[in-house]
Amino acid sequence: MSARANAGAAAGIIRFSQDGHWDQDVQVLLRHARSEAVVAVSNPTRSTDHLRLGQVVVGDLLASGKQVRLLYSPDYLESRDRQPLLRHSSQGAQIRVTDNDFHNALIIDRRVAVLWSGAGAEQPYAYLVREPAILRTLHQFALLTWQSACGLGNHLDSHGAEFDEMSLKVLNSLNLGLIDEAAARRLGVSLRTYRRQVAELMDRLGVRTRFQIGVRAAELGLLTPGLD
Repeated sequence: MSARANAGAAAGIIRFSQDGHWDQDVQVLLRHARSEAVVAVSNPTRSTDHLRLGQVVVGDLLASGKQVRLLYSPDYLESRDRQPLLRHSSQGAQIRVTDNDFHNALIIDRRVAVLWSGAGAEQPYAYLVREPAILRTLHQFALLTWQSACGLGNHLDSHGAEFDEMSLKVLNSLNLGLIDEAAARRLGVSLRTYRRQVAELMDRLGVRTRFQIGVRAAELGLLTPGLD
């Protein structure tokens, strides 16, 4: 993509193939973000390299203080591991989910965008866009869709299979500030089982301390007072 993009940058819109090194080329664009990136994924590609590299680069952007908005379809969330999403959320990414139709898109600093087809496309394609008028339209449409979407926490809360009843009870015990022994007795489990549940929740929520568990659980709307 790089050579073709450089050769035709003045054209404003460049079509290129998704084969070859396009994954790496898109990641290079992301790494050069100056202040913000909007990533909208409705129908992802099947490339595991693209997914893995995307997770790494989003993490790098957040670590360097860039603003990152992530817009996903429910189908995307159902097909992917939630832990990277929860970790990105804990790092400051703004993540929302929508049932509305939208196109796979990446918009960087409102100065360059990439549109691409997802898995199952008969003729996979991708476009690099630098035309200012089109970029403004893409950015406005992406933000309007993002603003009308629901937060990741609300989505997970409405899809309670992600956190079973015992997990929610453990979260509430932690929120009440109960010591492990008291919480285990309250829930009718062994101390070892309770501590294992806490460790699993820390891993699933992408946090390192029990205090952070409470913060993330509150942000995701997982705390349910009265659940004993």
